[in-house]
Amino acid sequence: MPLSAHLPHDTKDSKDPNDDPNLSPPPYSESATPPGPSRLHILGATWGGITVTPEIRAIITLDKTAHFERLKLNMHTLHTLLLPDPAPATIKTLVILYHYDNNNTTLHLLNATQFAPQIHVKITPTAHLDQNKGILSAAFPKFITTLGPGTGWDNFASGGQTQIVAVVYGTGRITATAVMEELGFFFEGRKGQVRTTTGFFGGDTWPGVRKSWTVFFRLGGGEGEVQCVTGMEDGALEVPWRWP
Repeated sequence: MPLSAHLPHDTKDSKDPNDDPNLSPPPYSESATPPGPSRLHILGATWGGITVTPEIRAIITLDKTAHFERLKLNMHTLHTLLLPDPAPATIKTLVILYHYDNNNTTLHLLNATQFAPQIHVKITPTAHLDQNKGILSAAFPKFITTLGPGTGWDNFASGGQTQIVAVVYGTGRITATAVMEELGFFFEGRKGQVRTTTGFFGGDTWPGVRKSWTVFFRLGGGEGEVQCVTGMEDGALEVPWRWP
């Protein structure tokens, strides 16, 4: 028998690479926790001249993909969920200011009418884009407006503390500086009353229909929470007043 058969194999060239002191062990890692669904934040909601923010938040649901929260509204039956009726025999508008987790600087404003031509109105992360797609998009009104940074009115440059985020009257969004400035003066206590008439808002946005109005605003230099006041046309904002 050859002598080499009784000798141990030379392992000098066949070391386990994990025994090399110059190699660092792989870093410890855990599998990443999957992100939760993108949350829908309703900053304020009004219906026929009253605030319905808690009621609208209560009907938010999780999309079937579980990737985001959504709001699906049947505009022909919504009145059965928002009882009692704040304005009987009046066609009402639903106004919602919202944003999603991934973008809290860009707000979206929904203003939809009761008994709208399209029965179902949805709020999703892409609803503001989806409303412009499809064959019927040209025939249906666009209910959602995007409010980017700088939209609205504020008096920060002059040392004020008020921001008017959005103003809605009937089916229209009011962007006139004079209107927003008057409302800003009111919230700062510099004006005792604002008459909420068609003349004040600068025109009739929905002729022949009794309209509601909504104002979304912030106090405290724009760092405060978005709040809203609402009512019906030919009424007034008066001091003293209360948050709705």
